[in-house]
Amino acid sequence: MSEILETDSRGIILPCPACDSANRIAFARLGQKGRCGTCKAELPLPALPVEVTSDVDFTNLIAQSPLPVIVDFWAAWCGPCQMMAPEFAKAAAKASGRAVLAKVNTEKLPGISNTQRIQGIPAFICYQGGREVNRTTGFQPAEKLLGWAEVE
Repeated sequence: MSEILETDSRGIILPCPACDSANRIAFARLGQKGRCGTCKAELPLPALPVEVTSDVDFTNLIAQSPLPVIVDFWAAWCGPCQMMAPEFAKAAAKASGRAVLAKVNTEKLPGISNTQRIQGIPAFICYQGGREVNRTTGFQPAEKLLGWAEVE
């Protein structure tokens, strides 16, 4: 099983734990339970970080998610970003069903970094209802990150 989930323009792609089929959970339905389209098994709530793969995916996730979205802006060359990855994964597991934790690679998606005024990484922004509500930078243990975002 992957350590990260992916997106498309309409939702998060979640593998079924029973048959491994890819299922799309629409951004607007995040936080709701679903069933696999192939085997009808109940799908778990996303508990892994979500890798944002395009500007459109980012915009749609932020605008449509009924849950708070905590975004980690990072790059592969950044040592503190690499140290933060396991803590961010822990935070995603702890916040399952209460928040979505997403990752934006600033090297692959520089347009998002520019529009979001990212000046240093790792940087974290919490969005609710399509709007930025808080931001911070630097290494954060999972508990501190969730407390900062008020998702404990």
